[in-house]
Amino acid sequence: MISDDDKTRNPSVCIIGAGITGLTAARQLAALGYDVLVLESALNSGGMLSAFNIGDELIEHIYHHIFTSDSEVLGLIDELGLSADMKWYMVKDALFAGGRNYPFSTPLDLLRFHELPLLQRLRTGLTVLKAGRLRDWHELESITAAQWLIDNCGQDAYDKLWKPLLRAKFDQDAEEVSAVWIWNKFKLRGSSRSGGKSIEKLGYLDGSFAKLTEVLLRELDNRGGRILYGYTAMGLTRFTAKNGNRRYRVSSILEDCSSIDFDADAVISTISTRQFANLAISLSLPEDYREKLLSVRYKANICMVLRLRRSLSTWYWNTICDQLPFVVAVEHTNMTGINGYGGHIVYLSRYLDITDEVWTRSDGEIYQSFIAGLEHIYPDFSANDIIDWRLKRSRYAQPVVFRNYSSFMPEMNTPEPGIKLAGMAQIYPEDRGINYAVRLGREAADSIVDYIRGSGQF
Repeated sequence: MISDDDKTRNPSVCIIGAGITGLTAARQLAALGYDVLVLESALNSGGMLSAFNIGDELIEHIYHHIFTSDSEVLGLIDELGLSADMKWYMVKDALFAGGRNYPFSTPLDLLRFHELPLLQRLRTGLTVLKAGRLRDWHELESITAAQWLIDNCGQDAYDKLWKPLLRAKFDQDAEEVSAVWIWNKFKLRGSSRSGGKSIEKLGYLDGSFAKLTEVLLRELDNRGGRILYGYTAMGLTRFTAKNGNRRYRVSSILEDCSSIDFDADAVISTISTRQFANLAISLSLPEDYREKLLSVRYKANICMVLRLRRSLSTWYWNTICDQLPFVVAVEHTNMTGINGYGGHIVYLSRYLDITDEVWTRSDGEIYQSFIAGLEHIYPDFSANDIIDWRLKRSRYAQPVVFRNYSSFMPEMNTPEPGIKLAGMAQIYPEDRGINYAVRLGREAADSIVDYIRGSGQF
């Protein structure tokens, strides 16, 4: 980077991670004339929006869609000139419970869900409506999702519907997850049925959401920003420049085990809190903040993409309540159409702890178990229908939102004023998603600007 003796240089920012949060922040800062460098440990950008070619199309490794209320990402799509590619679809959902598939798209479908007593079906519908109208989520922070669902929907509704879903997402931590998490899920789903529509309306970017990444990278390059792939940040230190200014050094390692340091006036880290705690150990952060960093638990995710010769069903989203190797089956092409994929695209996903023996299984072993599960749900499905498949493992896929999460959530503004932490753990009370990742990137960039302006260095 430019020498710190150069009094006319622009402020410099190093961003760790080239996911949508990091790239949104990088674009915003580069547009203001900042000298922006993005370090990405992978060999490609996009994070959980990373994509690959299948047929004649790009598609994400992990299923994605957006809701009609997702104003942050819709605003970014408009700014990037991609609004014409934003398409909206009315989709149908299902629920697999008690060994059979139930349509689960409308309030009438809930009433027909005979796994639950009629009164609890009614209570469940009213609970979803109530959650959509709730504005002050703070009153839910000290209540577990389990207790809130039992109190509002009933014990059978919890045991047969919600408990399997919570356990599928949070494993042994399910009973301690805050009601704020499930409230947000209800709120989002309700917002996608606005305007009196009973069928859910979801959005997808024609050509995949990787288009966001492509245009962000192009704009970053046009504004003089840089991105380096295969650079894993390993250390973060503070030092005083020759002119007396506070600066930061990011030490990174490459695949060949060589190392290189980068100096900057400020840093945005978009990695997990635990990774950041290890990265910033030389900063001697206050113990209470380090405790917050280390207190956040994450679930890993395994997601398989299948390309099939024929469709499984008419449903886009099938939630699995029974004990099976995966927790959701998403038939992507029932939303978008086959387009240039050369087949029907299905995602199978599971969340788990890395201590779970499934995490250590080979891709082939996971494939076999997932296919067996798929045959159980869709009796007409055959492994002969598979054209090809791919498996993606994500180590830090889902923060666990415990009760009173806001009291121990590590703040974006770290105790080190020039360093901002902007990862999934900072998206609260909302859950992770493209919309909130964009919002967090903007907030991190704004916070950097405030710091630089207030530092008196430029």
